[in-house]
Amino acid sequence: MDDLLQDKLSQLGDLDLAILVSLVSGQHCIFTSGPQRTRDLRDELRLTCTETFGLQAAVVDCSAKTTVDQFSEALLVDVIDDFEDAVEERNDPTGLSWAPHRGHSPGRFGSLSNALDDRRIADVVVAHHLDRAGTNVQVQTLELLRTKRIFTRTSMHTAPKDFLFIVVLSKQDARLSHHLHDMFAMSHFHAEEDGLPHLEGTWETVTSRLFATEDIKHLRSLADRVKLTGEVAAYLHNIVVFMRMSRFIKGGVTATATRHLRTVALALAPLHGLDYVPPSLIALAARKVYPHRLVLATAETERSLQWGSDPEAVRELLEGLTAEDVIEDVLGSVETPL
Repeated sequence: MDDLLQDKLSQLGDLDLAILVSLVSGQHCIFTSGPQRTRDLRDELRLTCTETFGLQAAVVDCSAKTTVDQFSEALLVDVIDDFEDAVEERNDPTGLSWAPHRGHSPGRFGSLSNALDDRRIADVVVAHHLDRAGTNVQVQTLELLRTKRIFTRTSMHTAPKDFLFIVVLSKQDARLSHHLHDMFAMSHFHAEEDGLPHLEGTWETVTSRLFATEDIKHLRSLADRVKLTGEVAAYLHNIVVFMRMSRFIKGGVTATATRHLRTVALALAPLHGLDYVPPSLIALAARKVYPHRLVLATAETERSLQWGSDPEAVRELLEGLTAEDVIEDVLGSVETPL
């Protein structure tokens, strides 16, 4: 990796890095924070996508009343040649007052116009409180992630090749529908003390975006050439096996999660200046891939009860246990290759 790209990486904060890993791995991500900070997190993620990575972002706020039509319309943006120039013309230094779903041509929504609807899905969609949306909206999201297209009343709209879908959950332990939840490779909790540099004005805006499309493509090409030795592949496999055997885990260790674990580990290597995956990156990837997925055992479902464990002792053992605790327990139990 050249020094210029390494210098760019050194300037990134935790949210920037989370989005970068998603872009390099080609996987979608879930974000959480304190319940009172989710709107700020939503706005910070949108600014990060536009100002750090130069991507056209759409924000959709979801609730139980959100319809499929409203959701689909919120994902669409006009096709423009130069996104950065278009943002500047709106005379909004933050870009927060512009919602892409209000930027389509007049008369397209709710009318019988014969005009061709040539809008497309934004490069990045930030879905705020998607967990509160109804089943139909979550099914539409699942279909979008699988096919990279949606159908509205006027047309079929396609997503860009490197489309990224970001969810900001309403609370840390909220969950999406089962199959949709499993489509998200990673999750990231943003602590209040980590700050929101774009919103707080501590981010230094530069004339050209920090990460160009070419930088992302270069990192992807490096990730494609990363080596995974047999010993490290076996280590990854053993982590998955120990996850499935853990008495503290009831579910969530899916085949999709295993594929995501490998993909994320490969994507992390070039970000650390490596052309191979050491065991430490497998462990780091596990800390990103599993927290939002794991369904922890309860005092009623913990498997040792089947052969006579004391229910009260099991309840005390599980009290206060978190997904992060269980992941660390598994990583500490698996022998690390030298």
